[in-house]
Amino acid sequence: MNNASFNPLDPKKRLIVVEDDHDLREDLVEYLSLHGYEVTGVGTASEFYLKLVEGNYDLAILDIGLPDQSGLVLAEYVRKNTAMKIVILSAQVNIEDRIAGYEAGADVYMLKPFDSRELLLLIANIFNRPVPAPSLAKDAASNTVNAEHHGAEAWELIRKEWLLQSPKRDGVHLTSTEFEFMLIMTKEPFGAVVNRKDILDKLDYQHNEYGSRAFESMVYRLRHKIEAIGELMPIKTYRGIGYSLSSPIICK
Repeated sequence: MNNASFNPLDPKKRLIVVEDDHDLREDLVEYLSLHGYEVTGVGTASEFYLKLVEGNYDLAILDIGLPDQSGLVLAEYVRKNTAMKIVILSAQVNIEDRIAGYEAGADVYMLKPFDSRELLLLIANIFNRPVPAPSLAKDAASNTVNAEHHGAEAWELIRKEWLLQSPKRDGVHLTSTEFEFMLIMTKEPFGAVVNRKDILDKLDYQHNEYGSRAFESMVYRLRHKIEAIGELMPIKTYRGIGYSLSSPIICK
């Protein structure tokens, strides 16, 4: 295949993500869509079966621990009744679980937590696509937008009060770590992706599983504090890569 003339976006491959973790599902849908796939996300096995009735997909990304049916059962159904490729996502690390996944029909068994860039390359390999590894610089450049052009309303980060204020003037009081995280984000151009490792360094989190989980817990709590005032968090997650502002934030 001639890489120079091959267009990975034509035709688009259709993917379906079956994951009950809402944030992870939305992150995957957004990330894979940005890289040229047509992606649908659902949170249950029931929704998955309904989507199969509505149309065909080229690849299914299946979480094992679904609320209404095991992802292994879905994998078996997909393997027996469709031509879809299968990627299983699981936190189960022992060999028996991995063997069960492959016996159910998985093309790839991927352990959580994972790097979205690795998943992207695995999918590209399954489809034999000559897609290069995504670089942070490329993502940052492609996501840098003009906030005023898109009509995005600005939030305010008020230093003296450690307060994040929405465009509707509803406020969220921040912890010191939450405030420093938001401050880091305001120092970058609107839409630019800030490297996750750089954020961990600046917030003094350790580069290990404990530090990573502590940081993710902080982001999770912050997101829910913001949702409690009826707003969406003004920060977009690029899982395994970093974060960017989805709405402008003015530091005062």
